[in-house]
Amino acid sequence: MTVRELFLASFYRFKDLKNARLLGFGKVVLYLLALSLFLAIPITTNVLQVFNDVRADGQKIAQKIPDFTIQNGVLTPTEKTEGFIYQTNSIIFTFDPEGKRSTTDISGDMMGNFLSVGLLPDELVVALPSSGLTNQILGSNLLEIPYDQGLNSLDGAHIRTYLAENSVPWWMILITLLVSVYPSFINLVMTILIACIGASLMAALKGIQVTFFENLKILIFCGTLPVILSALIGVFTLDFDTSLFIILATLFIYSQASKGLPRRQSQV
Repeated sequence: MTVRELFLASFYRFKDLKNARLLGFGKVVLYLLALSLFLAIPITTNVLQVFNDVRADGQKIAQKIPDFTIQNGVLTPTEKTEGFIYQTNSIIFTFDPEGKRSTTDISGDMMGNFLSVGLLPDELVVALPSSGLTNQILGSNLLEIPYDQGLNSLDGAHIRTYLAENSVPWWMILITLLVSVYPSFINLVMTILIACIGASLMAALKGIQVTFFENLKILIFCGTLPVILSALIGVFTLDFDTSLFIILATLFIYSQASKGLPRRQSQV
């Protein structure tokens, strides 16, 4: 059977999935990678929801930002104006041309918020959620960018125009999905390997003559329906235990698929 035929069989003809053991291992790995795309959907949806929340809060902040320009690396309001702090559900924004706040103050605003942004007299400060990944990539969760290092064209009108955009760019959706595939693939591989151990024990108890790698290939196709269902549920319920569900459901489908496998002949 072809990969396409096995994919269709994984929804209603479970006994045909035993034929997956005859496929080349490279095709099966590619199929597993395709399944991980489904598991990446809930992660992508969650991240995009965060982006949308931040953008909506950014539009509220945009209404508060006064006109200003950067002159000789210094934040210069067009009209005399005082600094302010504006807090939304996800952002704490500081506009401080007078230099009353420091980078330490901006970083300290991070309590419970997604990020903290500050326009200080001579630099842009962005405090991100502290995490191991953030620290590994950036070295710190605090970004300090002096205006004279590429931000001389920054002004109030440009910021308001950018924050007024209503949708997340398509390339952001694509990048988020691709980045989400890696942890989804690793998690799915580990889940299928655990299920394969259980399937191998099941096969041994039933006297089924099948190797571990043949079992693994069958398990991957048996996991098709559980993975798709897990992805659908995960979109609405982020704390759903996808791994346990996939293991149990895959083993149940395997119990049906293994009925047609050859058995060891009993020795007299």
